[in-house]
Amino acid sequence: MMEPMKIAPRLHSLPPLDPPGTVNRNRLVQNFLDLIQVDGPTRAERQVADTIKEQLRSMRLEAQEDDAGRKIGGNTGNLLVKVPANVEGAPRLLFAAHMDTVPLATGVQPTIGDDGVIRSDGTTALGGDNRAGCAEILEAVREILEENAPHGELQLLFTVGEEGGLLGARALDPARIQADLGFVVDVLKPHQIYTQGSHLLSIPKVDLSPEGVCRAKEAAATAPVVQPPDYLDLTEKEQEILKFTTDAMADVGLQPEFHSLEWAGTDAIALRRHGLSAISLGAGENQPHTRRESIEVEDLVKATELIRALVRKAAAMGHGAAGAALGGVVGATLARA
Repeated sequence: MMEPMKIAPRLHSLPPLDPPGTVNRNRLVQNFLDLIQVDGPTRAERQVADTIKEQLRSMRLEAQEDDAGRKIGGNTGNLLVKVPANVEGAPRLLFAAHMDTVPLATGVQPTIGDDGVIRSDGTTALGGDNRAGCAEILEAVREILEENAPHGELQLLFTVGEEGGLLGARALDPARIQADLGFVVDVLKPHQIYTQGSHLLSIPKVDLSPEGVCRAKEAAATAPVVQPPDYLDLTEKEQEILKFTTDAMADVGLQPEFHSLEWAGTDAIALRRHGLSAISLGAGENQPHTRRESIEVEDLVKATELIRALVRKAAAMGHGAAGAALGGVVGATLARA
């Protein structure tokens, strides 16, 4: 496998060191830069999948590859990874991101501006959709394992064919998912939560053609800001998920912003149809699928911090009355919407 091309100068504008317990931004950003330089359009994700597998092996984690590639006519399947718990009784969390990019994100030459924004050279899309989500999940898990931080069982899912109509997630065998709550890290800003009307977990109308997924992502970028859903309008399940997510956001200094979206186009939709309670979290991309696509370094960091905060909150629920209470809600009513 060819080594991803490095850019020069490497991360010249970033701080050289990070205090213990904080996100290793240099490593996070460098891995993101490496990943977006690995070509992997829909149905041709082999090289990026092998790159992610290699990184997982360096963490002593083994990825299982399913047969989605065969089902969708591609060269790669979905990657599924289980991270064993070191805290018993905590809700099991799934974090997912798709490996493929749109064809415009081929041959990417990234740059980091003095403003802390990562862009392509203007001839291609950046490919942050969704190598950003991949990099953020990988960095969060690497740090958790390096620090031996408390965590319940984690499941990681790196899908194929998302840009072609959620193909990999739709081809996934639901029995392979053993999680209580799923987070798809894709497209949005880290502080944004998308709703359909006053509901968090309903399955919205969705056109699963490649063009439909693209339109849905464009709509997400301009969806109107709305008031937080009234708790009276939410089911118990939705109230618990909303509180769990917004509390984690508050822990990392994010103010949740709610957007009303009629249509949707992330793997969360396919996962919900498989029966998992899954919502979308922001990876930080701006103007995906265009030559103007960009991502702020701080958004990469914040999204990684949010993943870690969600894991911490779940781990804290692994013992005592609070853990039993939410664990019961998660296990009994969240796992199968």
